[in-house]
Amino acid sequence: MPISLFPASTLSVNQLTGLLNASYADYRTPIRFKPEQFDFYIRAHNIQLDHSLIALMDQETVGIVLLATRGERGWISGLGVTPSFREKGVAHALVSEVMENARRIGLKQLQLEVLSDNERAKQLYEGLGWQLGRELLVWERAEEQGPLPIHRERAIEMDPAFLLENYFDTWHETPPCWQREKATLLHYLSLGMKGWAIVRDRGPVAYVLGFPPRSGRMPLMDVAVDPEVGYRSAGRAMLQNLHFMFKTTTQLPNEPVESSLNFLFAAMAYQVVLRQHEMTITL
Repeated sequence: MPISLFPASTLSVNQLTGLLNASYADYRTPIRFKPEQFDFYIRAHNIQLDHSLIALMDQETVGIVLLATRGERGWISGLGVTPSFREKGVAHALVSEVMENARRIGLKQLQLEVLSDNERAKQLYEGLGWQLGRELLVWERAEEQGPLPIHRERAIEMDPAFLLENYFDTWHETPPCWQREKATLLHYLSLGMKGWAIVRDRGPVAYVLGFPPRSGRMPLMDVAVDPEVGYRSAGRAMLQNLHFMFKTTTQLPNEPVESSLNFLFAAMAYQVVLRQHEMTITL
C-alpha cells in the first residue's frame, strides 16, 4: 500500500490535534492535546507546519512528524503513527522526507529526543544517520514524600521575564533541551508562568520558573543557580522553599545528565521517572 506525504499545513489545527492524539494514545507518555494547547505548542516551539508532514495510506491520515526551526538548527517532534498502520514504513518515510525538507530550507543540524529504552525508534534514526547524544532525565518529587525542611532563607516571587532576561544565559552550564530553551520559555509568560527566587545582598542567586499547582501537580519549567554561589547553598535553599510553599508533586523535564543540578535533585529526594536521549544529525 503506497504512502503519500503532504505538508501538515494542509490540515486544520483541530485535525492535526486529533491525528497526534490518536498516534500517541497507547504511548508510555500519551499525548492528549486540546486544539488550543496544540496551537500554543506550535508557536512556543517554532514549529513550521509548511515543512512538517502528514502521511496518508488508503486515503486515511495515518502519521505525522513536526519540524521546528531556530536559525540553522531544527528539532523534530511529534513523530507518530496510528496503531493499525505501524510497521508499514510510515515512520521511516516521514523522517526521511522531513530531513529532506530541512536540507531544502537550509538547516545545518537536526535534533530530537527518544525514550532511552525505545530500541526500535533508535534503530530507525540510526539507520538514517542520526547519532546518539546526551541523556535527559525527567525528575519528580511526589507529594506523598512530604515537604522538605524549611530553610532559614525565604524565597520571594519575582518577575519571570526579568529572571529569564538577566540570568538564564549565564546560569546554565549545559545547554538546555529545545523545550526548555529561552525562546520556548518566553512563550510561557503569556500562560501565567511564575518565578520564585532566593535573593541575597547582590540580587537573586537561584530561581525556579513554573506554574502554581493544578490537579495535584506543579510543572517546573526551569531551575537555575548562580554558578558562583553553587547548588549546595542557593539551590538547596530554593528547592526547600519551593516544597514548603507548595506541598504538591513537582516535575522537571529533560535535565541533561551532565548538569550539576542532578546532584541537587537527588539530594532533595527527587526520583528519575523517565530517561530520554537526544539524537542529532548534521545535514
